[in-house]
Amino acid sequence: MQSNIHLNSQLGQERIQYANLTSIRGYLGGIDKSDVPFVYHHLRKGCVLNLSSIVNGERHLMFAVNYGAYRIGTLSSSMARKIQELRSAGKIYRLTIAEVVKEKYMPPTAIVVELECENNYLADVA
Repeated sequence: MQSNIHLNSQLGQERIQYANLTSIRGYLGGIDKSDVPFVYHHLRKGCVLNLSSIVNGERHLMFAVNYGAYRIGTLSSSMARKIQELRSAGKIYRLTIAEVVKEKYMPPTAIVVELECENNYLADVA
């Protein structure tokens, strides 16, 4: 199990860029205090997740990640900043599960999410 977590730690902040799609991967935080034990058997690679803002006054501090009505964790600060930039620019983005790290029949010990967004680089160049 330790070697599996070590290999997955290299995915911490991986950035992949395709022709017009940029993708960033990162770990979810706070899954030990979430509703993951109730829905872990539904969590698979590619599941689309919902975001809800955790707001303090006018400022968005963090984003909670939900699978349906169940909270499964919070985003890292770097991914939260990227989502704020995307929202302010009016870009389309999607948050999906990239990997679920767990032992067989047990709740996950880590969840890797992937933020995909459109990239205007080619449109700006043309």
